[in-house]
Amino acid sequence: MRSTAVLLFVLAFPVASVQYSCADENKDGSEFFERYIRPALVKHCYECHSEDAQTREGGLLLDRESGWLQGGDSGKAVVAGEPDASLLWKAIEYHDADLQMPPDEKLNDQTIALFKQWILKGAPGPKSDPGTTEFSRLGDQEYIFDRAADHWAFQPVQQVAPPEVEDPIYNRSAIDQFVFQRLAKNGLTPSRPATDRTLLRRLFYDLTGLPPTISQVAQFETASKGRRPAAVAEVVSELLASSAFGEHIGRLWLDVARYADTDSTYRPDTKTPYYFPFAFTYRDYVIDSFNNDKPFDQFIREQLAADLLGFEQNAPEMAALGFLAVGPYKNRSQAESTDDFIDLTTRGLMGLSVACARCHDHKYEPIPTADYYSLYGVFASVTRVKELDEKRLPLLSHYTVSKKDVADYTKARAVIDRKIEDSQGKKARGNNRPVSQKIIDTELAKLLLFHHGAPHHTMIVTEAKRVVEPVVFERGDPKNRGASVPRRFLKVLDRDQPPFTNENSGRLDLAQHIADPANPLTARVFVNRVWGMLMGSYLVATPSDFGLQGSPPTHPRLLDWLTADFIASGWSSKHLVRTIVQSRTYQQRSSHREQAAAIDLQNELLWRANRKHLTIESIRDTMLFVAGDLDLSVGGRAEPLWDEDYTKRRAIYGYVNRFNLDPTLRAFDFPSRMQTAESRPESVVAPQALFTLNAPFVIDQAIGITRLSDFRAAASDEQRITVIFETVFQRQPVENEIIRMQKFLNSQKRFFEKPQRNSKVASPWPLMTQAMLMSNELQYVD
Repeated sequence: MRSTAVLLFVLAFPVASVQYSCADENKDGSEFFERYIRPALVKHCYECHSEDAQTREGGLLLDRESGWLQGGDSGKAVVAGEPDASLLWKAIEYHDADLQMPPDEKLNDQTIALFKQWILKGAPGPKSDPGTTEFSRLGDQEYIFDRAADHWAFQPVQQVAPPEVEDPIYNRSAIDQFVFQRLAKNGLTPSRPATDRTLLRRLFYDLTGLPPTISQVAQFETASKGRRPAAVAEVVSELLASSAFGEHIGRLWLDVARYADTDSTYRPDTKTPYYFPFAFTYRDYVIDSFNNDKPFDQFIREQLAADLLGFEQNAPEMAALGFLAVGPYKNRSQAESTDDFIDLTTRGLMGLSVACARCHDHKYEPIPTADYYSLYGVFASVTRVKELDEKRLPLLSHYTVSKKDVADYTKARAVIDRKIEDSQGKKARGNNRPVSQKIIDTELAKLLLFHHGAPHHTMIVTEAKRVVEPVVFERGDPKNRGASVPRRFLKVLDRDQPPFTNENSGRLDLAQHIADPANPLTARVFVNRVWGMLMGSYLVATPSDFGLQGSPPTHPRLLDWLTADFIASGWSSKHLVRTIVQSRTYQQRSSHREQAAAIDLQNELLWRANRKHLTIESIRDTMLFVAGDLDLSVGGRAEPLWDEDYTKRRAIYGYVNRFNLDPTLRAFDFPSRMQTAESRPESVVAPQALFTLNAPFVIDQAIGITRLSDFRAAASDEQRITVIFETVFQRQPVENEIIRMQKFLNSQKRFFEKPQRNSKVASPWPLMTQAMLMSNELQYVD
């Protein structure tokens, strides 16, 4: 009986092959080049290999894509996608004593790694080469500002009246009116509504990241007869009121905020990361904010400047400062940390790539270098409190901790404190570091990170002792100080640019500008992110790039209507979600229609629903849920997602190591925590299938199925198959599925017979690959 459940459960989580579209790689590549590669080339290479310097040593130019691809006297400098075949890579790696660039000093390991990543991306460069008409205007801010004057994203949000359409059913929702009108103009019609079961699963997954039960499906099917809009509204209200809503939409925001539980480096002497023991308080703040429907404009202000808004030190809102405090580069140079703050704030909140102006005026966007350093002055006037400085980190009191956990923590802490005291004055061998500091950074940090009885501090930033009056760093080099600039907002969004206050860093001034309803970017960017999460495609295909190089909106009037409605609702995220999911556009079937696809292959006009991948978090949580093992407790410290001591709580509470990201998370497209994430790609790769076949976690949940009362009550394989389908898929199997599953089970039973002593029985798991096509209902949401 148990073997049957194990087999069926593993079959329920396949990874099927599908066609999917991804963002234009060159767009991401060009931004990667501008942010990471060009600054290094400017600093180390352009003196000898650029047109501006009027030198071309070895016949090689590195200020243009054609230059490195064509190469110089020695041949191609870069072979796209192949670092080992690229002379540039060999030169910066110092593999050849006769070919070492730059000649004076080898680049640091981080820069070398970025060059390798760039070559693997295809070595993309600027969007135009020198010598072309367009290239001659790159960086010409007067010309770029002229173009920006008419750019859609920089125009005020318009109060748009939804158009009346012929079909009265589609006049009930403004979204449907805009979509129906566009479809009609292109000779298309919407798809039929999704079935009750499909729609309920879609709502549950999109709003909570978890599936419904079969009984909930049955109840919805009954309730929706003749009154579907009312039944949908009731379900949506229930889901929005659940704690699971904040846990699910919070995942979207943590991707934007590049949340992790460690810094971006390892300690060389201990080979352990710099732990962020209290990062979880920021994650919990995000979840609570969405569950409480905190106005999004206030959400922004608190994350940038909670300490300047008058909150008490132990107020829950102080945890919002984790937006800045839990990022990478905390233990590196201030320049890298400040650049991260600028990129996070501008791309994450406003969809504008300001960080590309660090070394020069932005090549493509209305962002002069002076604007970059105006923001640099704001964030350079901020200090991140050390992650283990318990005396300076506010202590939160709203967490509930058991007396048993507190006693256990106190005991463990006393042992570590004694070790620290006993080691005072001792130095570690090899690096001369204090032994006491090593103990703090490893044993104490790990205890604070994982122990449930440890105190609950927030990770915060504070005002620096002195406000930084910024100057432009010529070519991004702090040693080359140029003209002074005031701390102020971006010129493209504030033509007058009055200076920020001199009383503090100016973070609150900055936050007020960003969250101002007159700012044409902030609300649009967030609305587009939520739309993409729910609809499976974005109104603006480049969620973190609304600038001149970004994609134009597919439905600009709809985007403005949604944005204006969002602001009018008091920046309510729940109102925005409710508005979208109660539209007929959202509730369409995802079935392919050949005639419609011939007109609109990419479904930009929304003639059907998009089929969406489940995230690794939803896949993991679903496995625990259907096995009856999901722990729904809310908030608290990070816990391991896999291994022997994995948590049974939701995956959003899992430990995230920024420096060494978990390979299972990586296999399922979990984004890097080194920078703000625009969106999650959707890949189909072999490690995903291997996980669902072999992972001990998956097998544990398969065995968990056997503990369910319905499964234990089943008297035959056919009944057990039915229970599995009802539990995992929320439907009954059809006859052909029962026949196929029975045949497969019969073919596998010999592998589960009790082996004789000393006999060797082959593992059944590799043989299950043949069943991977049985169903893909838990890999995607229709």
